Amino acid sequence: MRIILSYIINFNKEALKDTEQAYEKVKFTPEQSKLIQELSNFLYEIIKIPGLALKGTTWKALREWLIKNKKNIAEIGDMPIEEKLNAIKEIFCIGNRILKGMLKHPKDKNGIIIDIAFEKAFKNFLNYTIKNKDDERVILF
Repeated sequence: MRIILSYIINFNKEALKDTEQAYEKVKFTPEQSKLIQELSNFLYEIIKIPGLALKGTTWKALREWLIKNKKNIAEIGDMPIEEKLNAIKEIFCIGNRILKGMLKHPKDKNGIIIDIAFEKAFKNFLNYTIKNKDDERVILF
């Protein structure tokens, strides 16, 4: 039996709108679009905010990770699986911090809910990766 808990997370509407607008202005490569979409899908299962805001948050986290690690997007896909999973975990952690910064009241239970949501989304990503690692039809960026 699976229990699903649903919480309302109170985000600053202006911060979400700013993130959406910034995302819409960026021209993405196919690799960037694919990775942003895949990671956003795992988060959207748990955190119900507008898709563009979630993609914008994912893009900010990905960009920050790429700059910090002096990598380009294609290098993630070429990494050994252990390094790739570590990179994705780091990107999720950065996204967690960014999304918490968009909360109306960052110090209340909403921050804990976001922590749980990101951990669950990463766990779902891991399960998906393990389940599909031998399926040539599934391309994990």
